[in-house]
Amino acid sequence: MKTSHLHLRKTTLLLCCILLTVLFSGCSVISRDVRTSAATGVNFASLKQNPDTHIDKTVILGGYILETRNLADQTRLIILQAPLDFVDEPKSKDLSRGRFILIHEGFLDPEIYEKDRKITVAGRVAGSEKTRISEHDYTLPVIRAVEIHLWQKPRQRRDLYYHDPFYDPFYDPFYPWYGPRLRYWYHPYYYR
Repeated sequence: MKTSHLHLRKTTLLLCCILLTVLFSGCSVISRDVRTSAATGVNFASLKQNPDTHIDKTVILGGYILETRNLADQTRLIILQAPLDFVDEPKSKDLSRGRFILIHEGFLDPEIYEKDRKITVAGRVAGSEKTRISEHDYTLPVIRAVEIHLWQKPRQRRDLYYHDPFYDPFYDPFYPWYGPRLRYWYHPYYYR
């Protein structure tokens, strides 16, 4: 009897591990082919310090768009790097280690690829470029885009509620959960 329970526990644990592996292996926004070809062990600090030693390596980076500039045959984005989480979404700007330049062959609309949008890119290291930020000279790594994922803008709090023009302002669906003191603060009537 004890052996069957032990066997059942091991089987359940194995199935859970397999399920979690399958779930988390397919969560990245970058395709599997590009992820497998990406260089392992290349972090942004080493890329920023010595971009020429990593030329032609495929890297996956992310961050926040600072500038989008369209040229005749390409678009250049300056991106404030941020570390990526398990689905390759950029984390906080406060964790940034610097900037990099992304070159995309073709046109990217600056109204869509606008300042402060989150972006995750896979690309090949193409060297470095000197640029001036305020009064300082910087050398930024240059990446030639292979894949780009632009993250959706965060929704405003106002957008979370449906605004019914015939809504009863004295009916509060949140009352039992938030209590009487916060009753009108969370009321959809006040988000119009």
